[in-house]
Amino acid sequence: MPTVSIKSKSLEFEVQDGSIIFDALDKQGHELPHGCLAGSCGACRIKIVEGSDNLSEMSQIESNTVDAIITNYRRIHGSDYLREDTIRLSCRAKVKGDISIETIN
Repeated sequence: MPTVSIKSKSLEFEVQDGSIIFDALDKQGHELPHGCLAGSCGACRIKIVEGSDNLSEMSQIESNTVDAIITNYRRIHGSDYLREDTIRLSCRAKVKGDISIETIN
Protein backbone atom coordinates (compact mmCIF):
# COMPACT_ATOMS: atom_id res chain seq x y z
CA MET A 1 0.00 0.00 0.00
CA PRO A 2 1.26 3.49 -0.80
CA THR A 3 1.84 6.01 1.96
CA VAL A 4 0.98 9.71 2.13
CA SER A 5 3.24 11.66 4.50
CA ILE A 6 2.49 15.15 5.74
CA LYS A 7 5.96 16.52 6.41
CA SER A 8 5.03 19.54 8.51
CA LYS A 9 3.07 17.37 10.95
CA SER A 10 5.23 14.22 10.85
CA LEU A 11 2.15 12.16 9.95
CA GLU A 12 2.02 9.16 7.66
CA PHE A 13 -1.02 7.33 6.30
CA GLU A 14 -1.29 4.07 4.38
CA VAL A 15 -3.78 4.47 1.53
CA GLN A 16 -5.29 2.29 -1.16
CA ASP A 17 -3.59 2.44 -4.55
CA GLY A 18 -5.62 4.73 -6.81
CA SER A 19 -7.36 6.55 -3.98
CA ILE A 20 -7.91 10.30 -4.00
CA ILE A 21 -5.63 11.97 -1.45
CA PHE A 22 -8.35 13.96 0.33
CA ASP A 23 -10.74 11.00 0.57
CA ALA A 24 -8.07 8.56 1.77
CA LEU A 25 -6.89 10.83 4.59
CA ASP A 26 -10.43 11.89 5.54
CA LYS A 27 -11.41 8.21 5.99
CA GLN A 28 -8.57 7.94 8.50
CA GLY A 29 -9.67 10.98 10.49
CA HIS A 30 -7.34 13.61 9.01
CA GLU A 31 -9.11 16.40 7.20
CA LEU A 32 -7.09 18.52 4.79
CA PRO A 33 -8.15 22.08 3.94
CA HIS A 34 -10.92 22.02 1.34
CA GLY A 35 -13.80 23.85 -0.27
CA CYS A 36 -15.86 22.48 -3.13
CA LEU A 37 -14.14 19.05 -3.37
CA ALA A 38 -14.75 19.18 -7.13
CA GLY A 39 -11.47 20.72 -8.28
CA SER A 40 -12.80 24.16 -9.07
CA CYS A 41 -12.07 26.32 -6.03
CA GLY A 42 -8.47 25.34 -5.28
CA ALA A 43 -8.89 25.43 -1.49
CA CYS A 44 -7.45 21.90 -1.25
CA ARG A 45 -4.16 22.86 -2.92
CA ILE A 46 -1.10 20.99 -1.70
CA LYS A 47 2.58 21.00 -2.52
CA ILE A 48 4.09 17.64 -3.42
CA VAL A 49 7.39 17.49 -1.53
CA GLU A 50 8.36 14.02 -2.76
CA GLY A 51 6.85 11.51 -5.15
CA SER A 52 5.12 13.68 -7.75
CA ASP A 53 5.61 10.85 -10.26
CA ASN A 54 3.48 8.66 -7.98
CA LEU A 55 0.30 10.61 -8.73
CA SER A 56 -2.28 10.34 -11.49
CA GLU A 57 -2.12 12.70 -14.44
CA MET A 58 -3.97 15.98 -13.92
CA SER A 59 -7.48 16.21 -15.30
CA GLN A 60 -8.36 19.32 -17.29
CA ILE A 61 -10.31 20.73 -14.33
CA GLU A 62 -7.37 20.23 -11.96
CA SER A 63 -4.89 21.63 -14.48
CA ASN A 64 -6.96 24.78 -15.04
CA THR A 65 -7.39 25.37 -11.31
CA VAL A 66 -3.70 24.78 -10.52
CA ASP A 67 -2.67 27.12 -13.35
CA ALA A 68 -4.91 29.84 -11.89
CA ILE A 69 -3.49 29.29 -8.39
CA ILE A 70 0.10 29.51 -9.61
CA THR A 71 -0.64 32.61 -11.69
CA ASN A 72 -2.17 34.33 -8.66
CA TYR A 73 0.72 33.38 -6.35
CA ARG A 74 3.24 34.67 -8.88
CA ARG A 75 1.32 37.92 -9.27
CA ILE A 76 1.56 38.43 -5.51
CA HIS A 77 5.01 36.92 -4.73
CA GLY A 78 6.97 37.29 -7.97
CA SER A 79 7.48 35.30 -11.15
CA ASP A 80 9.81 32.71 -9.59
CA TYR A 81 7.44 31.78 -6.77
CA LEU A 82 6.64 28.01 -6.82
CA ARG A 83 8.81 27.60 -9.93
CA GLU A 84 10.39 24.38 -8.64
CA ASP A 85 7.32 23.08 -6.81
CA THR A 86 4.59 20.69 -7.87
CA ILE A 87 1.14 21.89 -6.86
CA ARG A 88 -1.84 19.54 -6.96
CA LEU A 89 -5.39 19.41 -5.63
CA SER A 90 -5.94 16.84 -2.89
CA CYS A 91 -9.56 16.40 -4.00
CA ARG A 92 -8.51 15.30 -7.51
CA ALA A 93 -5.03 13.71 -7.37
CA LYS A 94 -4.94 9.91 -7.09
CA VAL A 95 -2.10 8.10 -5.34
CA LYS A 96 -0.09 5.48 -7.26
CA GLY A 97 2.88 5.25 -4.86
CA ASP A 98 4.48 6.92 -1.85
CA ILE A 99 4.23 10.71 -1.63
CA SER A 100 5.03 13.49 0.82
CA ILE A 101 2.87 16.61 0.90
CA GLU A 102 2.48 19.96 2.61
CA THR A 103 -0.60 22.12 2.70
CA ILE A 104 -0.20 25.65 1.35
CA ASN A 105 -2.20 28.79 1.99
